[in-house]
Amino acid sequence: ASAPAGAGAGSQVTVRPGDTAGKIAAANKPASVSLEQMLVAMLQANPQAFIGGNVNRIKAGSVLELPSAESAQAVDESQARQTITA
Repeated sequence: ASAPAGAGAGSQVTVRPGDTAGKIAAANKPASVSLEQMLVAMLQANPQAFIGGNVNRIKAGSVLELPSAESAQAVDESQARQTITA
């Protein structure tokens, strides 16, 4: 991913071939946010970047708007886990 770790709101990342949503989320999530919360927040902020709304099917070349810590924290953690598991 092309954004620095812990990048704040308003940051963008261009998805490169071979990148995964998990890798991008892990590299950019605030310490106060779980990986699952960050993944769901990324999906909500960038539905066009995911094939069929599936967080595991991210499109190379997409430009992702990274969610702020506040918007990622607003995602219910147990719901985020269920969404990622499904």
